[in-house]
Amino acid sequence: MQFWRLTENSSAMVPGFQGKIEMGRGDWTSGGRLLKKECIFEGVPFALAEEMLREAGTIRVEARGESMLPAIFPGEELILHRVRLRDVSVGDVVLFVQKGKWHLERVQEILPGIAQPYLRTGLDMGSSREEPVFGEELLGRVVFVIRDCEEMVLSRKPSFGQLILGTVLKNVPAATLAFLAWRQLRSRIANFRQGAENALAGSIGHNI
Repeated sequence: MQFWRLTENSSAMVPGFQGKIEMGRGDWTSGGRLLKKECIFEGVPFALAEEMLREAGTIRVEARGESMLPAIFPGEELILHRVRLRDVSVGDVVLFVQKGKWHLERVQEILPGIAQPYLRTGLDMGSSREEPVFGEELLGRVVFVIRDCEEMVLSRKPSFGQLILGTVLKNVPAATLAFLAWRQLRSRIANFRQGAENALAGSIGHNI
């Protein structure tokens, strides 16, 4: 699973910088200094986000890619909480780092190991990972997904409908494109309705 950006709701006090790091849509600032987004996501970025997750205990990221369909859609906002290996369960979607890269995958097994326990993970739309995931590589767990302007708990176990849909999406590329187009349209409609409701509520409150 790839990541597009940290969202505007994410912020943290990060050692080595003066002031708060605001993770936003535009340029980021640190103690009055301007930080371009490009520098955040090329080397420095993950160090900042990892520090933020460890210090604040939570981050929000926007997902990109189709490897976790139909549980997670491209463009959805994910809320992750810091987690330790002993608190992870089979079926959790976890964020971990290996070889300097972030990975978001579902836990398939928790094995004791020789020296320490480790995880076997995999993509919902792909294969299982060959490399084990150890506790020191684990960063967080996806707790909520923001879908159609609503905060939803990410289930550990896919529903029967999701299993059927996942099988279709894996084997019929055209179905994946059509489904993503439908989801994008639905998301836009939900965002439009939410915006209209907020504008109406603001107007009523102003008039009162």
